[in-house]
Amino acid sequence: MNIALTGYPGCGRSTLFRALAGSSAADTGKPLTVLVPDPRLDFLETVHSPQRKVHATAVFTDIPSPAFSPRNAAAMRSSAVLCLVLENYALGELAKQFGDAESELLIEDMSLMEKRLARLRKEGSGSSREAQLIERLHVHMESGSPLRTMALAESEAELLQPYALLSRKPMIVVSNRMGEPVTPEETILQEVEEHGCTLLRIDAGFELELTELPEEDRPEFLASMGYEASGLDRLIREAWHAMDLIVFLTMGPDEVRAWPIRRGATAVEAAGVIHSDLARGFIRAQTIAFERYRERPDTAALKERGELRAEGRDYVVQDGDILEIRFSV
Repeated sequence: MNIALTGYPGCGRSTLFRALAGSSAADTGKPLTVLVPDPRLDFLETVHSPQRKVHATAVFTDIPSPAFSPRNAAAMRSSAVLCLVLENYALGELAKQFGDAESELLIEDMSLMEKRLARLRKEGSGSSREAQLIERLHVHMESGSPLRTMALAESEAELLQPYALLSRKPMIVVSNRMGEPVTPEETILQEVEEHGCTLLRIDAGFELELTELPEEDRPEFLASMGYEASGLDRLIREAWHAMDLIVFLTMGPDEVRAWPIRRGATAVEAAGVIHSDLARGFIRAQTIAFERYRERPDTAALKERGELRAEGRDYVVQDGDILEIRFSV
């Protein structure tokens, strides 16, 4: 899953990308794979001392300026989430930057949908379900509202999926600030939320400097500055949440691992994520919620007490479930 970093020149987008990479010399022209922080995985590592710890990952792409040019539209369409970086120092104007960016996305989507509607009419399908849907989209977008705020039936969403409409994508808005912000984020918070976006306050320059500290010293330094987590960790977690993914966990002496899966997936689908043979020969999934395991990290004792559940193939996996798949092929 890809997260596209976008924004106007001078917003600090590339600084944020380099902070994610952990180096001021990082190549902003290449996609960057980062680990998704997960304290649950860290806990399992302390319990099992495995040979490997495997995090879930997210991929960030820095969209070059001018970010909203047609040549960059394809890169943004191929992403799962947009991350709009706004400059909140020196010149501020958060509301204008946000409004301008949303307008750019709407213009791209309206142009694409107008071309599609013209083609449908030329083919004699001007009264089709798809054409009627596009006309509804056009009315919604003309009002200045992004498509992520438009309620669609599942069948309608499927019709639109091939077009990867930009204003339908989840969007995180980053207020890039140095020290005290020039414009209080509260001035646009309501607008951002009305547009179906999330607002994060992050100082890209500070985050880049933080990466220069030894990793073991960062938590204490963050705490001394009044932060519970780095801005990068918050951004990665929010992007993960925006992709509507969860993780299930597996554990053992060889490996502890976080496995990404779509929200609402079943146990047999989780088995297939690990290996197709596990899904093909699925018998059951031995399951326990992470929070319950953390209270008593002793599998044998939990089994004796009957706290390890045996779930069937249709069980809906919950975020943080620890699974052991039983199968036969």
